[in-house]
Amino acid sequence: MVRDREIIGDGRSLVTSCKVEIDCIAYAIATAAKRGTPVVGSVIYSSRYPFSTAIFQCYLMGIRKIVVLAHEWEPFYKDEFRRAARLARELAIAIEPYFEDEDKRFTVNKQPEKINDPDAWIHYNPFQQDDFDPENAETIYDEDSTPL
Repeated sequence: MVRDREIIGDGRSLVTSCKVEIDCIAYAIATAAKRGTPVVGSVIYSSRYPFSTAIFQCYLMGIRKIVVLAHEWEPFYKDEFRRAARLARELAIAIEPYFEDEDKRFTVNKQPEKINDPDAWIHYNPFQQDDFDPENAETIYDEDSTPL
């Protein structure tokens, strides 16, 4: 749990001896409350999707944003996670995914490899003319073929 770029609470998921599972977000809220730290306006970062009880605790404590590591849901808890998402929508709490993987569109550099080469622009020109002649064109191919 982070507020003003400072960690104010931390938590983890636990399974007690009586087989009750404590959510990591509820644990983090409890740690911050035990320390006497106000949590209004903080952001929660979690590697796991929250339970509905934790969503309601966030609402009561004034937390409006939860950032969750994007990965496959645990199949056993799918219904609980759906309930939590529905409750978060009703209470205006944002649950945002965080993706660890880089976006593949931005990982390829199409610039010339040798920047110091004065003739590098000869081998790569982003404005190179193509074979299209607009005065002799019979058909025009749009990128998007869906009608407006």
